[in-house]
Amino acid sequence: MRYAISYVSSVSHTLSNDQIQEVLDYSRNWNIEHNITGILLYSEGNFFQVLEGDKDLLQSLFSRISMDERHRNLITLFRKEVSETKFNTYKSDFISLDSRFQGKNIALYFSQIEKLNPEIQSSVRYILNKFTEGIKLS
Repeated sequence: MRYAISYVSSVSHTLSNDQIQEVLDYSRNWNIEHNITGILLYSEGNFFQVLEGDKDLLQSLFSRISMDERHRNLITLFRKEVSETKFNTYKSDFISLDSRFQGKNIALYFSQIEKLNPEIQSSVRYILNKFTEGIKLS
Protein backbone atom coordinates (compact mmCIF):
# COMPACT_ATOMS: atom_id res chain seq x y z
CA MET A 1 0.00 0.00 0.00
CA ARG A 2 1.25 3.47 -0.87
CA TYR A 3 1.29 6.47 1.44
CA ALA A 4 0.53 10.14 0.72
CA ILE A 5 1.58 13.36 2.41
CA SER A 6 0.60 16.90 1.47
CA TYR A 7 1.70 20.20 2.94
CA VAL A 8 2.06 23.91 2.32
CA SER A 9 4.90 26.07 3.60
CA SER A 10 6.34 29.53 3.28
CA VAL A 11 9.76 29.91 1.71
CA SER A 12 12.63 31.41 3.65
CA HIS A 13 13.17 35.03 2.65
CA THR A 14 16.84 34.29 2.05
CA LEU A 15 16.18 32.16 -1.05
CA SER A 16 16.55 33.67 -4.50
CA ASN A 17 14.39 32.68 -7.45
CA ASP A 18 17.33 30.73 -8.87
CA GLN A 19 17.68 28.80 -5.61
CA ILE A 20 13.95 28.06 -5.59
CA GLN A 21 14.23 26.73 -9.14
CA GLU A 22 17.12 24.53 -7.99
CA VAL A 23 14.90 23.12 -5.20
CA LEU A 24 12.15 22.37 -7.73
CA ASP A 25 14.56 20.68 -10.14
CA TYR A 26 16.34 18.67 -7.45
CA SER A 27 13.04 17.55 -5.89
CA ARG A 28 11.65 16.41 -9.24
CA ASN A 29 14.77 14.39 -10.08
CA TRP A 30 15.19 12.86 -6.61
CA ASN A 31 11.53 11.91 -6.31
CA ILE A 32 11.38 10.33 -9.75
CA GLU A 33 14.54 8.31 -8.95
CA HIS A 34 12.90 7.07 -5.73
CA ASN A 35 9.53 6.13 -7.28
CA ILE A 36 7.71 9.02 -5.60
CA THR A 37 4.82 10.54 -7.50
CA GLY A 38 3.07 13.83 -6.85
CA ILE A 39 3.49 17.53 -7.41
CA LEU A 40 5.52 20.43 -6.01
CA LEU A 41 4.49 23.97 -6.84
CA TYR A 42 6.00 27.29 -5.85
CA SER A 43 4.09 30.57 -6.02
CA GLU A 44 4.38 33.95 -4.35
CA GLY A 45 6.62 32.76 -1.51
CA ASN A 46 4.92 29.42 -0.82
CA PHE A 47 5.40 25.74 -1.60
CA PHE A 48 2.53 23.29 -2.08
CA GLN A 49 3.39 19.61 -2.33
CA VAL A 50 1.66 16.24 -2.60
CA LEU A 51 3.90 13.18 -2.26
CA GLU A 52 2.95 9.54 -2.87
CA GLY A 53 5.23 6.58 -2.28
CA ASP A 54 6.57 4.06 0.18
CA LYS A 55 5.44 5.01 3.69
CA ASP A 56 8.84 4.71 5.40
CA LEU A 57 10.57 6.65 2.61
CA LEU A 58 7.96 9.43 2.68
CA GLN A 59 8.02 9.74 6.46
CA SER A 60 11.81 10.07 6.36
CA LEU A 61 11.63 12.60 3.51
CA PHE A 62 8.91 14.62 5.27
CA SER A 63 10.97 14.67 8.46
CA ARG A 64 13.87 16.18 6.49
CA ILE A 65 11.52 18.70 4.82
CA SER A 66 10.12 19.68 8.24
CA MET A 67 13.62 20.47 9.51
CA ASP A 68 14.77 22.21 6.32
CA GLU A 69 15.46 25.89 7.04
CA ARG A 70 14.23 26.83 3.56
CA HIS A 71 10.68 26.16 4.82
CA ARG A 72 8.76 28.20 7.39
CA ASN A 73 5.21 27.84 8.70
CA LEU A 74 4.83 24.28 7.41
CA ILE A 75 1.22 23.09 7.56
CA THR A 76 0.45 19.41 6.99
CA LEU A 77 -2.72 18.98 4.95
CA PHE A 78 -2.84 15.18 5.15
CA ARG A 79 -0.78 12.09 5.91
CA LYS A 80 -2.50 8.83 5.03
CA GLU A 81 -2.37 5.48 3.35
CA VAL A 82 -3.77 5.39 -0.18
CA SER A 83 -4.96 2.33 -2.04
CA GLU A 84 -3.66 3.47 -5.42
CA THR A 85 -1.37 6.06 -6.93
CA LYS A 86 -3.20 9.23 -7.96
CA PHE A 87 -0.35 10.88 -9.86
CA ASN A 88 1.32 9.30 -12.89
CA THR A 89 4.72 10.85 -12.23
CA TYR A 90 6.28 13.68 -10.24
CA LYS A 91 6.03 17.26 -11.48
CA SER A 92 7.40 20.52 -10.14
CA ASP A 93 6.69 24.02 -11.36
CA PHE A 94 7.38 27.68 -10.59
CA ILE A 95 3.94 29.29 -10.84
CA SER A 96 4.37 32.98 -11.47
CA LEU A 97 3.01 35.75 -13.61
CA ASP A 98 6.31 35.86 -15.47
CA SER A 99 7.52 33.80 -18.39
CA ARG A 100 8.88 30.84 -16.40
CA PHE A 101 5.39 29.43 -15.95
CA GLN A 102 3.52 27.61 -18.71
CA GLY A 103 -0.15 28.48 -18.20
CA LYS A 104 -1.25 25.30 -19.98
CA ASN A 105 0.06 23.27 -17.04
CA ILE A 106 -2.67 24.58 -14.72
CA ALA A 107 -5.27 22.34 -16.38
CA LEU A 108 -3.02 19.32 -15.76
CA TYR A 109 -2.67 20.18 -12.07
CA PHE A 110 -6.41 20.61 -11.64
CA SER A 111 -7.08 17.30 -13.43
CA GLN A 112 -4.86 15.56 -10.89
CA ILE A 113 -7.08 16.82 -8.06
CA GLU A 114 -10.01 14.88 -9.49
CA LYS A 115 -8.06 11.67 -8.85
CA LEU A 116 -7.65 12.37 -5.13
CA ASN A 117 -9.93 11.08 -2.41
CA PRO A 118 -13.15 13.15 -2.52
CA GLU A 119 -12.85 14.17 1.14
CA ILE A 120 -9.60 16.08 0.46
CA GLN A 121 -10.31 17.37 -3.05
CA SER A 122 -11.90 20.64 -1.90
CA SER A 123 -8.96 21.56 0.33
CA VAL A 124 -6.39 20.80 -2.35
CA ARG A 125 -8.47 22.62 -5.00
CA TYR A 126 -8.71 25.68 -2.73
CA ILE A 127 -4.94 25.77 -2.25
CA LEU A 128 -4.26 25.29 -5.96
CA ASN A 129 -6.71 28.08 -6.75
CA LYS A 130 -4.77 30.36 -4.40
CA PHE A 131 -1.50 29.38 -6.08
CA THR A 132 -2.84 30.19 -9.52
CA GLU A 133 -4.77 33.39 -8.78
CA GLY A 134 -4.18 36.03 -11.41
CA ILE A 135 -2.70 33.64 -13.95
CA LYS A 136 -4.64 33.46 -17.18
CA LEU A 137 -5.16 30.12 -18.86
CA SER A 138 -4.09 30.17 -22.48
